[in-house]
Amino acid sequence: MKYLKQLGVLLTCCIAGDALSILLRGALPGNVLGMVLLLLLLVTGRVQTRHVEAAADFLLQNMAFFFLPACLGVLDIFSQIKSEIAAILAVCVLTTLCTAAATALTVHLVFRLQHRTGEEALDHD
Repeated sequence: MKYLKQLGVLLTCCIAGDALSILLRGALPGNVLGMVLLLLLLVTGRVQTRHVEAAADFLLQNMAFFFLPACLGVLDIFSQIKSEIAAILAVCVLTTLCTAAATALTVHLVFRLQHRTGEEALDHD
């Protein structure tokens, strides 16, 4: 029963995000708005982590299952996109490298900011 309640909270956020997306005439995707809504609920304390943790962990552990329809869709249209496969793979590799670089730079910046904040705290003591 615990899992159903937790899944209900997550699905409610998802449905609310979709409804909000429709009201905004698709300016933002519903799944993004649902995640922002869940984040706001968690930050404000209206929803506690324990209210969604087990269901979220289950969904994350089984994430590969949710990619099956997309993979099958690509296989279904493979004959149409095989002439562009080199370009698609190049874009995938390039965006992966850009994401890794952006993540590394962000982590580096955060470490530097934390180190600077730590030094300032020691200077004031």
